[in-house]
Amino acid sequence: MNGRAPLLSVRDLVVRYGAITALDGVSLEVGEGEIVAIIGPNGAGKSTLLSTVAGLRRPDAGGISFAGTPIAGGALEGTVRRGIAYVPEGRHVFAGLTVLENLELGATVRRDRAEARAHLESFLDAFPILRERAGEAAGRLSGGEQQMLVIARGLLSKPRLLMLDEPSLGLAPKIVDQVYELVTSLRRDGLTVLVVEQNAGRALAAADRTYVLNAGRVRLQGRSAELTGAPDFDAAYFGLKD
Repeated sequence: MNGRAPLLSVRDLVVRYGAITALDGVSLEVGEGEIVAIIGPNGAGKSTLLSTVAGLRRPDAGGISFAGTPIAGGALEGTVRRGIAYVPEGRHVFAGLTVLENLELGATVRRDRAEARAHLESFLDAFPILRERAGEAAGRLSGGEQQMLVIARGLLSKPRLLMLDEPSLGLAPKIVDQVYELVTSLRRDGLTVLVVEQNAGRALAAADRTYVLNAGRVRLQGRSAELTGAPDFDAAYFGLKD
């Protein structure tokens, strides 16, 4: 963090689904230019955290600020316009639209049309398979191709923060490598990334800092290199800590 104000700040966040508390006082920070990972088992609250930051859920308590501005409870469209791109779990492509039409939807919030078109072309260069299949229905792409498409679509909104929910889920190891190579290259270009992963080893290898979430609470946090092999890591990940 280098003493600078965080780009994203989450403070004491509480989210409930009826009688079930999904997030129970979660706090975290993401500094500009960082890759930060949130890891934990199924049901830990990871996806709920991202969707709440994105504006898809209204928190029951706590605060969220982005670039110093409170955003908790705001709508998804406003979140995107502020500079946050959210790529949810499950590769949500518009199956009946072409690959190119899916990509163009990512740039609809932008007014710099010429630059947006140049960015679209750069992503088609980065992912040659998307250029090759630009006129085909997105629903016909493989899982890995769809993951590339939704990430590129999110990036076309020109975000300051990219949030990825389980980007490696269901993908072959070679495709996972490509996804994480892209994530690290984006950070080199100045993008900030917040990634949710169940694959702890993959996340720890890619992220600068990591939060371990279990049962709606942060159980452990720190620099990823220091958490790797930490004696209390397994206890935190599997929810054996108070």
